[in-house]
Amino acid sequence: MAASADKTKPYIPQAGSASDGWSTSDRATATCFCGTVQLSFPTEGPGLLNTFLCHCTDCRKITASMFASNFTVHDKYLEHIRGQENLKTFSQSKTIRSQMLMTNYFCST
Repeated sequence: MAASADKTKPYIPQAGSASDGWSTSDRATATCFCGTVQLSFPTEGPGLLNTFLCHCTDCRKITASMFASNFTVHDKYLEHIRGQENLKTFSQSKTIRSQMLMTNYFCST
């Protein structure tokens, strides 16, 4: 019989190729799947502006899921640790209810 997991410690399985992510009480990092791009961002205000779940068609299409868990960060609080030059963008306003431009960033690798 397998040993049971230690439930006193949080378990977050590694995903993707990057293994150098970190978080503190007020900042965290995120990487693309291959690990080429890494960002650092605040986990509280004033830099963290909003957190929300979205069920719109665009978010479902981008995530291949029934919803996306999103957050917005003020630009001046976002730090590109590596790979900023590897980011590509796609922007459109056709399917956005407000008709404002929505831009998504993707790792080109």
